[in-house]
Amino acid sequence: MPETAPSRRRGRRARRAAALAGAPALALALATGCSAGAEAHGTTPTPRTAATVLPASVPDRIEIPGIKVDAPLDAVGLDAQGVMREPDFAKPEDAAWYKEGPTPGEAGAAAIVGHMDTPQAPRAVFYNLKTLKKGQEIEVHRTDGTTAVFAVDSVDTFKKDAFPTDKVYGDTHGKAELRLITCGGNLTADRHWDSNVVVFAHLTGKA
Repeated sequence: MPETAPSRRRGRRARRAAALAGAPALALALATGCSAGAEAHGTTPTPRTAATVLPASVPDRIEIPGIKVDAPLDAVGLDAQGVMREPDFAKPEDAAWYKEGPTPGEAGAAAIVGHMDTPQAPRAVFYNLKTLKKGQEIEVHRTDGTTAVFAVDSVDTFKKDAFPTDKVYGDTHGKAELRLITCGGNLTADRHWDSNVVVFAHLTGKA
């Protein structure tokens, strides 16, 4: 994938992300293979001190010191039905950037998804995502050599059949924001999670 794209193309891609990456996509992308864990609790949003947005650059690694995550980033897109593809079950310790949306640090809501657990990995990359607190840092390393630094605003859990697409992927009014997404909630009869844990964060600077 090219590291940068013309602004008109980027705008179309961001709008496509908002339209296509909602409840059905997230539910199907992260439902299978999630077999254990606990529900997350929302927190009060942090006052936003937005940093200047960054140019496009593909992300290749995520660090979340507060939960000891230091993981490579793959990329996932949409399948032929317009559903977000699942992160690779063969690499439960990796996360994946949603490549149909903005890159982390660009204007808009960039998304990174990861498994909480899989049948082969009781503790996958985002197992402890639900324990993040407001103000904690998330660092996303990018292939242009910069690191986009984000601060957590809130952590929420949403039922997959009532996923708030606009809240998660809606207009950020020109700010660079980040969403981290994994499984959560309660186990269904077929031992899949019925919800998604979503971390909301905003760009505070770069390193």
